[in-house]
Amino acid sequence: MDIRSPVFSDELTPATPATPAGAESRAECLHFLKTDFSGKRLAEAEFSECAFTACNFSNANLRNADFADAIFERCDISGAALGKSCFRRVRFTECKGVGADFSESSFRDAAFEKCGFSYANFNSCKLNGARFSETDLSFADMMLCALKNTAADKCRFRRASFFKTPLKGTDLRTCDIAGATFSENLAELKGAKVSLLQAAALLRALGIDAE
Repeated sequence: MDIRSPVFSDELTPATPATPAGAESRAECLHFLKTDFSGKRLAEAEFSECAFTACNFSNANLRNADFADAIFERCDISGAALGKSCFRRVRFTECKGVGADFSESSFRDAAFEKCGFSYANFNSCKLNGARFSETDLSFADMMLCALKNTAADKCRFRRASFFKTPLKGTDLRTCDIAGATFSENLAELKGAKVSLLQAAALLRALGIDAE
């Protein structure tokens, strides 16, 4: 599946500790290195063509933020509030986001690679052109999501909730979905691809023994 990568029109400028300063700020063509955003209020902030390396966003308020052409590498997003934000052409690599709240956000051309997003909240998110690779989403809330052109490879969805999230066209055969929550009739899995072992476990959850 083809996903558009972040595009930078010019060389990025090293960011200073003072940027962005606060709410409704805008940052463009900047490289944030080991910047501490933890606990800061950056609601409605706009980041265009920015890279974040080893930055700390833990418990920051980034609700209604806008990220376009952005790269996150080895960042800590744990506990951050990112609800109702917009992500376009973004890449998360080796990031930690335990308990991060992305609820009601939209993602277009987004890649998640080797990240730890256990207990993260993706409730009611819209994902169009998203790829999850070797990412831990155990206990994540992925209810009521709208997925289009979304792929997952070698991910952990242990005890994640997919209630009312149609997974048609999604290949889950390389993923760990043990204990994941679906509707009683497994309607979310209609049109999805699962392995024989996964199918047997799902049938057992319905009280059907498959040998």
